[in-house]
Amino acid sequence: MAKVLVVGDLMIDHYIWGSCDRISPEAPVQVVNIKNETKRLGGCGNVVSNLIALGAEVGVVSVVGDDELGVEILELLKSRGAKAELVISETGRKSSQKSRIMVSHQQVIRLDTESISDINCADEIVSKFADILASYDIVLLSDYGKGVLSNYLTKQIISIAKNNHKMVLVDPKGKDYSKYKGATLLTPNKKEASEALGFGIDNDESLELALKTMKLNYELEYSLITLSEDGIGLLSDEVKKFPALAKEVFDVTGAGDTVVAVFTLALCAGLNPYTAMVLGNLAASIVIR
Repeated sequence: MAKVLVVGDLMIDHYIWGSCDRISPEAPVQVVNIKNETKRLGGCGNVVSNLIALGAEVGVVSVVGDDELGVEILELLKSRGAKAELVISETGRKSSQKSRIMVSHQQVIRLDTESISDINCADEIVSKFADILASYDIVLLSDYGKGVLSNYLTKQIISIAKNNHKMVLVDPKGKDYSKYKGATLLTPNKKEASEALGFGIDNDESLELALKTMKLNYELEYSLITLSEDGIGLLSDEVKKFPALAKEVFDVTGAGDTVVAVFTLALCAGLNPYTAMVLGNLAASIVIR
């Protein structure tokens, strides 16, 4: 069984499901009659759930707030079957939750609770990381920009992992990828890569330039860019584009996490990156459909 250590921003995806048949007399807004509420792991918990569904053993390193939401996050991790290797409750920090109000399967509004400042306990994580890492095959950094993967902690984790001959895959966030330098792989989507590199990706030539620039600038073994309904681009020894396999595209949300999860496990199994990407692309097509 593959063992994957996920480091990143944990949160709760909270859905409030309801119906609406009138407008409020107080303001021109919908009056939603709540029918049901659901909560599930969000943030890096998305890829955790994907990995577990595919049969991996998953450990998690993260930081939550010392609040009720933080307790809920830990309970959701446990119920999902993940191991909270080091999930620190930081005093004064707000745990992250995204609450979406859904009416007739349409999102009406989203309400966010979160802290986005850098964590204060990075040194504690660094001091324990090598010992935790020894039990895992590969590291996956899932950055949602909520402060867990600060510049300092990200660089330290990549350095420790490389010193211990472990691959580090990164789902990045933000426009500055310098903190990910030396990782095995970055997996941005087309929009994220365009913003980080400073030029548009709108044809095969610009895709090839983007992949080569990422690989060179950030000293990667491979570079990968997901292209939504247009497929995936990957550079190892050469650039290859994998066209999307879904014949009908309904929703690309969540496909990126599935690609990352399948690609990670395929590398753990010893497959070459191009074969790993074929599997990731097949899995993405199922999610998109």
